[in-house]
Amino acid sequence: MRCYAYRTGAVWEAICVDLDVGTFGDSLEEVKASLATCIEMHLEEAAALPIADQGRLLGRRSPWYVRTKLALRTWLSRCRGGAHRFPYP
Repeated sequence: MRCYAYRTGAVWEAICVDLDVGTFGDSLEEVKASLATCIEMHLEEAAALPIADQGRLLGRRSPWYVRTKLALRTWLSRCRGGAHRFPYP
């Protein structure tokens, strides 16, 4: 799963692009933990659905403009020498 975290002013935002799940927090550590919890809850909710409905929830991706924005942020960050991209365990 592709997950990204970035700071917007004083707030950190984190998004799991592949599941269209996001959250925000005051620090990178806080937002990473919050996103991990959101992903876990999302997967538990999907597991509780009938098999026919699981694909609808698990196959949902972030809108193209969110993926594009994050790709540009990642590219710019790497051009500047670093990225706040982290894998979900």
